[in-house]
Amino acid sequence: MIIDVINGYIDKALRALLAFFMVAMIVAVTWQVFSRFILNDPSNLTDELSRYLLIWIGVLGGAYTLSIRRHLALEILYSRASQKGRFVLSIITNSLVLLISSVAFVYGGMTLTLTTLSNGQISPGIVIFGNNLLIGYIYSVVPIAGVLISYFATLDIISSATSLLKLHQKKMDNLGIGIVL
Repeated sequence: MIIDVINGYIDKALRALLAFFMVAMIVAVTWQVFSRFILNDPSNLTDELSRYLLIWIGVLGGAYTLSIRRHLALEILYSRASQKGRFVLSIITNSLVLLISSVAFVYGGMTLTLTTLSNGQISPGIVIFGNNLLIGYIYSVVPIAGVLISYFATLDIISSATSLLKLHQKKMDNLGIGIVL
């Protein structure tokens, strides 16, 4: 199915990006420790860079864990529910995730990013091509992750609803009641 191929590419891209950010953060922190304790001249760049990379890793990592269904969840209800109940719980929880990610991450994150960019808030330690990095670019990870989280939550809702309908159809077929969907 085409959606599985797309999801595979998104997962691989997220995994590669997160791995790259982690390696970059390890290098930055290692250089920070070396420059601080060996050279006695701490680097401002690596201090800020490691903080910003940690933000991106944390927020994008949340979207990635949702995509592979390894996110934090309260399993007490899910483990006690029937198969039908599990699909219903999945629809409810993913609907809540979709609502929160759409409002808080996408809308709120976009507002935060645009406001910060328009105010011109800069990062004092990171200079790119002679200009200080605008903090709004750091905050842009929030709406990006919000779109990804909303996408994955929508896919889970569709998948659970489809499975629920198939389960219902199978039950009706076993009872000899034909329903055309």
